[in-house]
Amino acid sequence: MKEKETTPERTIVIDIKLTRGLVMVLSCVLVGVALLTYLTLTGKSAVASETETAMVQATGMRQFYLTELEYKGDEVLTACATGYHMASLWEIADPSNLKYATSLGFTREDSGHGPPYKAGWVRTGYTNYGGSTAGQGNCQAWSSHESSDDGTRAFLPSSWTAGDQDMGVWAVNALSCSISVSVWCIEDEGTYRTSP
Repeated sequence: MKEKETTPERTIVIDIKLTRGLVMVLSCVLVGVALLTYLTLTGKSAVASETETAMVQATGMRQFYLTELEYKGDEVLTACATGYHMASLWEIADPSNLKYATSLGFTREDSGHGPPYKAGWVRTGYTNYGGSTAGQGNCQAWSSHESSDDGTRAFLPSSWTAGDQDMGVWAVNALSCSISVSVWCIEDEGTYRTSP
């Protein structure tokens, strides 16, 4: 039987001289790698929430709501929270482009995140008038609570059948300024972001 040939073992010695400068550089590299790893692992959720915030801001979702309290015709102009004003019907005409502020506004059991079925005073854009024509009556430009003056209130339709299938969004009617009604409020211009 033939014996295995053995090769002599070699020892290689690497002599690394660590200077303060090299230690500092290595420490910085290790800290940088650790920080980068941390940001990669935890930064995903931060990036996601920043992206969501940017998307909400980019959409310009202006908020609106219906006051929980009710007001007579001459009290409506001061009914809305700071940063909001009494809405013109034309400002809330398309609620699909708005966000209902459930934390401020009146809600019902089935409201979800949208506006409730309930009437509220709304601006008309018409001249100072107290007549009983919806869309024109505005309690003398919201300065009257007299029973002889009328204002316009708007509400979402509650019946989606029997001829009301045309979901033209808002229904309106006139009502005496002496009756207390909720008020539609919309966020002021400039308090929400309209473009990215």
